[in-house]
Amino acid sequence: MAQGKRKFQARKPAASAGKKTAGARGPRKGGRIIAPKKARVIHQQKLKKNLEVTIRKKIEHEVVMKASAKLPKKLSVLKAPKAEASKEPNHSSKS
Repeated sequence: MAQGKRKFQARKPAASAGKKTAGARGPRKGGRIIAPKKARVIHQQKLKKNLEVTIRKKIEHEVVMKASAKLPKKLSVLKAPKAEASKEPNHSSKS
């Protein structure tokens, strides 16, 4: 056992105090993206995404062609306008 009195009060380091306050905020919102460890996984994901897009476009095209063949009027497919193109800087909503 140590003999005598303590000459000073023990303190925590200042660096650990800052980390404690950051952890007290709680979990952050939003999803987490974990980077894959191998480039091969990235290549597989890109290939899978491209295949999904291609298959979806082909199915949509087939459905449009079948629907236009069955209808007496011509079928017209409308595309949504881009958000940037619809906003005009000189045009005011009050006029």
